[in-house]
Amino acid sequence: MSMDPFPASDDESAGQGAGQLSTSELMQPVKSEFQGSLRVLVTGADGFIGRHLLPRLVSRGHRVRALVRRRRAAPSSSTKGIEWCVADLTDRGALAGVASGCDRVVHLAGNFETVDGVRLGRVHGTGTRNLVWEILKSDVDRIVLVSALGASPDGGEFFRSKFEAEDIVLSCSVEHLILRPSVVYGPGDHFTVPVARILKSLPVFPMMGDGTFQLQPLAVEDMVDILTQGVERSDLGGRSVDLAGPERLSFVRIVRIVGKTIGHARPILPLPAAFAAPTARIAAALGLPRPFPESQLDILRYGSVLQTDVNPVRSLFHIKPLPFADAVTDYLELDR
Repeated sequence: MSMDPFPASDDESAGQGAGQLSTSELMQPVKSEFQGSLRVLVTGADGFIGRHLLPRLVSRGHRVRALVRRRRAAPSSSTKGIEWCVADLTDRGALAGVASGCDRVVHLAGNFETVDGVRLGRVHGTGTRNLVWEILKSDVDRIVLVSALGASPDGGEFFRSKFEAEDIVLSCSVEHLILRPSVVYGPGDHFTVPVARILKSLPVFPMMGDGTFQLQPLAVEDMVDILTQGVERSDLGGRSVDLAGPERLSFVRIVRIVGKTIGHARPILPLPAAFAAPTARIAAALGLPRPFPESQLDILRYGSVLQTDVNPVRSLFHIKPLPFADAVTDYLELDR
């Protein structure tokens, strides 16, 4: 099998021309700047997005109740502006009073695949149902749910369970804002960081499946800006919004950008997607970074780009989304 069979034109044209969003998007100004302090419950506070969101909310003067599933994820010492709370969303009894005294809820908690035998339907469906049960007993007046671009009853397990969570939130009487981002990347992510690890450790990059599928990555800085507006702005209630970065890029192109950024460009070795599971097991046994498991590859393949050239990141949230190559360089170069 020949290595790196993908045409060089992918390097040159991906993210340009037809891949770019329309320049005719209308930027709508944010109606008013929030002033004051809110009490915000954040689930999945120790996750990738949560770790970036918490300091932003605190810097804006909000008081945060940070919900984590495992005690070791909560700092042993107090953090100014943050109250740490340990509870498993799938255990309704453990959540008693978790939303008490809160004004807003940002629901980030979730998994990409079954962990410790706990299926995604229990994490996203049952967990969200239990959370809403507590919210309805509190004074919370808005829940901001982070779902996924492509959430659908007809998708894979991840997308079906995310759709179930959306349906639960839509059915409750509390005002909602549902955000459906494409893949979110940034320092400490589960996307570019694993790619960089593989590129540093192996002489080739094992590409599971067809890496020509397109993604529209969204920088975590932009996602945090959007979530902050979701907490503060009064005109966003009752919406379900698809979110993505400014350009459509093939996964091959993304791997090449990451490789160039960290100084470890590698040939790409295409492998059948069915090899994902055994390759991951072999990598783990050898102490090597594992390639993306098949479940995560499925997530990347589904619903990874907007279906329209109008991007709500610009038109609704008044944010100029960061280009992937620029944003990824800012943090990956530090690890060279």
